[in-house]
Amino acid sequence: MIRITRRGLLQAAGLGAGAALLSPFLRSIGRSQSSIPRRFVIVVEGNCSEPIVFLSDAARARVEAESTGDLSGKRWYSRSYSHDSPILIEGAGLGSASALDGLVGSGGELDLQALSSVVYGLSSKVAGGGHTTHHGALSCTRSTQNSPGGPTIDQWLSLQPQVRGSTPFDVLRLGITARSSALVYETCAFATGQPAPIICDPSIAFNAVFGSVAQGAGQATFRERGELLDFAHADVQAALQAFSGSSDERAKLEQYLASIEQITQRQEQLEDMGDTLAAVAPEDPSTNALYASGHPLDALRAQFDIATASLLGGLTNVVVLASGTGSGFDVQYSSLIDTVGRHDLHHESSGNPEYLSVIHEVSRQHVLMIAKMARTLAATPEVGADGTMLDHTAILYISDNGEQHHSNAEEWPALIVGGSALGFQHGDRTVVYPGHGHDNNRQLSNLFNTLGFAAGEELLDFGAEGSSRIAEGELSEVWSPA
Repeated sequence: MIRITRRGLLQAAGLGAGAALLSPFLRSIGRSQSSIPRRFVIVVEGNCSEPIVFLSDAARARVEAESTGDLSGKRWYSRSYSHDSPILIEGAGLGSASALDGLVGSGGELDLQALSSVVYGLSSKVAGGGHTTHHGALSCTRSTQNSPGGPTIDQWLSLQPQVRGSTPFDVLRLGITARSSALVYETCAFATGQPAPIICDPSIAFNAVFGSVAQGAGQATFRERGELLDFAHADVQAALQAFSGSSDERAKLEQYLASIEQITQRQEQLEDMGDTLAAVAPEDPSTNALYASGHPLDALRAQFDIATASLLGGLTNVVVLASGTGSGFDVQYSSLIDTVGRHDLHHESSGNPEYLSVIHEVSRQHVLMIAKMARTLAATPEVGADGTMLDHTAILYISDNGEQHHSNAEEWPALIVGGSALGFQHGDRTVVYPGHGHDNNRQLSNLFNTLGFAAGEELLDFGAEGSSRIAEGELSEVWSPA
């Protein structure tokens, strides 16, 4: 039986029990959104995304000619890089890569290739390697399962007023896991030593976000949450009236009361947004087959639908979608193969073409979900600004440990879709930075710095690399001022 603590669920739904979680909301009161809407979606695949599946035919030819030589039969190859400057391939034909065909427009769909880039050559040795780097992937710190080494980039973005705006939720963190847990705490972090929960049950996620307009049990859950807040408010007020302790302890109670009051305000905000939420909410779990199928990839599709609807409805501007990250990476993709989990797929893949094809197909399925989200946003005009919602939304897809099952953290392939109004330069582009150990190697932290620049801040040194930092600032081959 899955056990969910009240505190954990409230935190995961953005209803956390502390003022630190509420601080971005407090700052947003009375603010209007920036004239440039800024949204960020970070998709994290657990236990590697293999570089070869993002390599288009044109990019492969250039990399072979300028760096590694013949790539036949190779799945990871960054240690063979011999180039001294970034390789930039424009018009790379990204859709020819085995995992990226979903970017190609077909049947009247928008072609996303020109709105996308693939980046190779990013290292993150500070995060470590192995099966997972836990919170290290998104924080660029050395982290353990229960102890993040610093805040993750989603948290940093959510604290920027020009990103948060007046949205009810600072960050929406959703995902799937191989563990029997509705909440997992191994990928995102509020701060050093403070992990942030990810909701891994799409029904719970739906009710947390769209409960006010849900059918039956979902709406009842939303009402019960409001009642819990009322009870908590009354309890804290009573405690304050009877309190005779130290000033520090009283300050904590007052801080907690302020948090509850602001959470209650958000609950009321969601109720006031009823018409908007009803217009964008995905199909209710009671009738949506994705919620009942039992297949992890279907659950992830449901989470993507919730995330997309949340962006459309203005519920949040920062989303994390975590797919089997942390110690929950051994997902059994039952819709693709029976009985074999991800761990054994990798260990047997070198001699089993079927297993290898499943690993690569999982990445392809992630890109298909990203493409669906991107096309939905691209079909939606931006309110109060030029262009579409996709122009103002950067979707980043990476893994939580790098390039392979037992990663050495020397290669972190990334796909970026959208965000042209935020300064992202695409044009069906592949960028390959020199390999780890080279003076011109770039690090995953530089990619997160780039997100910071796109958020409107000069973020130079995200993470904890210290003296191992190769270069500060953004990736100029990927981003320039909009």
